[in-house]
Amino acid sequence: MILLIQPPFVQLNAPYPSLYYLRSFLEARGNTVQVDDHSIGLFHRIFSPSGLRRIFADAEARLSKGPALAPELEAIARRYLSEQDLWLAHIERLVAFLQGKDREYAHILALCNNTLPTGPRAEALLTAHDFAILPDQAPILASTMLADLADLITVVLDPTFSLVKYADSLAASIRSFSLAASALDGYILNTFYEPLLKDTWDQHPDAPELIALTIPFPGCLAGALCAARSAKAYYGQQVPIIAGGGYVTTELRHIKARGFFDYIDFLAYDRGYGALQSVLDYLRSQASPGNSEAPELHHCIYRSFSGAIRGSAEESLEAYASLDRDATGSVFPDYRGVPFDRYIIPVDDTNPMHRLWTEGRWLKAYLAHGCYWHACAFCDVQLDYIRGFQSIPVEALFKHLLWQSRETRIRGVHLVDEAAPVSSLIELALLNRAAGLPLTFWGNIRFEKAFTPDVAALLAAGGLLGVSGGIEVASEAGFKRLGKGIGLKDVVYACAAFKEAGILTHAYLIYGYWDQDDQEIIDAAETLRQLFAAGLIDSAFWHKFVLTRHSRIYRELAQGRHRDLQVIDEPAPEPEDFFADNDLRFAGENRYDRYTEPLDRLLAEWMAGDTDRPVQEAFPFTMPDPTITRNRVQLLLDSYVSDKEKTMVPPGGTQNQAESQGKTLQQSTRAIFLGTRPWIQHRGAQWNLTWRWNFIDWTIKISRPERGQGGKVHPKKSSVHQSSNRKSENEFFIITGNGSTPERIAQQIEMLIQRLHSERGEEPEKIYGQLSEILTPEDAPTAWHFLRSAGLVTIPNRS
Repeated sequence: MILLIQPPFVQLNAPYPSLYYLRSFLEARGNTVQVDDHSIGLFHRIFSPSGLRRIFADAEARLSKGPALAPELEAIARRYLSEQDLWLAHIERLVAFLQGKDREYAHILALCNNTLPTGPRAEALLTAHDFAILPDQAPILASTMLADLADLITVVLDPTFSLVKYADSLAASIRSFSLAASALDGYILNTFYEPLLKDTWDQHPDAPELIALTIPFPGCLAGALCAARSAKAYYGQQVPIIAGGGYVTTELRHIKARGFFDYIDFLAYDRGYGALQSVLDYLRSQASPGNSEAPELHHCIYRSFSGAIRGSAEESLEAYASLDRDATGSVFPDYRGVPFDRYIIPVDDTNPMHRLWTEGRWLKAYLAHGCYWHACAFCDVQLDYIRGFQSIPVEALFKHLLWQSRETRIRGVHLVDEAAPVSSLIELALLNRAAGLPLTFWGNIRFEKAFTPDVAALLAAGGLLGVSGGIEVASEAGFKRLGKGIGLKDVVYACAAFKEAGILTHAYLIYGYWDQDDQEIIDAAETLRQLFAAGLIDSAFWHKFVLTRHSRIYRELAQGRHRDLQVIDEPAPEPEDFFADNDLRFAGENRYDRYTEPLDRLLAEWMAGDTDRPVQEAFPFTMPDPTITRNRVQLLLDSYVSDKEKTMVPPGGTQNQAESQGKTLQQSTRAIFLGTRPWIQHRGAQWNLTWRWNFIDWTIKISRPERGQGGKVHPKKSSVHQSSNRKSENEFFIITGNGSTPERIAQQIEMLIQRLHSERGEEPEKIYGQLSEILTPEDAPTAWHFLRSAGLVTIPNRS
């Protein structure tokens, strides 16, 4: 049996996907696999009546030893202890409520009476609401109360504890393993995690063939080391343990620390499938007589049975490299049997986009491995997780997710791509729409020109909820310097398309580049303010720039560029203790710390809807005025509206029309109708064809011509026009000639629209030609424009 373990802590609302990809991979190859999520398991050990009794007792003992905290903090801690009976009475219901159970508890929280324990966070929230919240707001209060309890643990008992990470500051690019290993002395690990590990091993009295730990983030390292130490103490030093994940792949590629391998025997890098299989093959070969040593393993550093440290993160063996490629395109995560109701759904923000990260039990999967752009200067473009782009067969993934949704009853999908390819998103939306929208999904993208209004509308109709993407430095010079491959116009156009389609948007920003000055920071802030003011961005987050060893910037530095960038690469005190080394310090980086609080304050204001204040007023020190105009984004929005109108011209329009559209029309090779199914109504001599699109009734009204003087009708041509009444822009009028009846025209257009409801749509040229036959070539352009405004979109064919 192979035991896969997620060490604490990761997000608590859904299982982290890596182990469930590995489960599928291993089981398909005939292995027996067990997956244990110790992140949510440890959470329940701590936040339970027995866990809180222990915490309160240990906190009281800690405070009784004498002054340990500042007076104001000790007073707060004493208040927790005085309310411990209330906390103990509430903790089970509080957690159950956050799991989506015990919905009646919302009314207790809404009462805000003396039976409710609170800490500083909850008290601040209640004060802001004048101690009057609705039951619908109770999840935010419950989440805040949980954060208050976590603060008590952090302040009094374990400063390295957090709800979603542990001792991350002792793991992120720490050169000395001895320092990283000091986290093993932490209160939470020894008091709560060690007993959980003992219970885990007791469930598997026979030693597993292999224990695999995933370390996606620095905040999981201490938990992984603790699990490895405990396993070897229980089963003996001979039990093999392997670790992989994002932290291992980025930070530990040059590890020399021999002490680390007292805990973990193998480190697997990059995609992991080939490395894991090569380790299993090695271990199984050792069971055969005469196999005392093995050759180099695939993307693996390990301690052999002889005690030597061998291997390399870069070592690639073709048989296993082929396995990596094949598995990337064919292995999908298997969440069957996962007790999703154990996970909590904290609501730590009212912002609808922010809530996507935690408010939902998502099935996590990716549409592609790596990033199709892989050229941004700050990114780890030298590593396979960015550079090694490989798309995934979308139809196979969709069928798998449908199966998973039936097995788990989870219908939301979080796409965890570095940047989901546009073509793959379109395909997923088409498949999901054709299947009746059984899934909803969201994920990370690049804000690029391929996200046209039509594409965004299709994605929304196909189940897309929201997107997050990097803007980084919101200035034209910044985009160019960082090699983003986009400009501000692309960002505005993409975000406008998403917002028109009802899709949430989140932006990532970076500040603190080694060569960044006040002007660029204030210009970026002003641009982001304008994006919020225009309603183009729902939420955002500022990250402080971190120089990494595997970035394009560092590679260019080694080539003699960026002479103003001075790297401070600290060696380990002892060469054999050398540990993590991806993040690099550089001269002058601390001078950017002063921007953190003002930028965060601005974001909080903008997300709350306050975008009027001049950005420089948020800084407690002198900043220059922005150099960009205050209507820069609005001007781009105006251009977006104008350019969007140009895409409405029919296929095969005039040369000037085609040129005005650029390449959009040439790439839009199929038309799909996203409105509802139309219905026909007969009112006297008039026939109406009506459907719904964007919460509006759109109607084509068809009638015979009125008799002119002498009782004659206009004999030969039909004619069309759109209502001149602005309140009736959703109405379109057709006056028939003698060649066809209103009923017949209504039926022909209805059949045309019904066909365009199909999964793949049809060629725009073909549809436009048929529309010209139903009406006349002279009148078809006006009718086409009306349909394009009322739910008819044109999208690229699958490349």
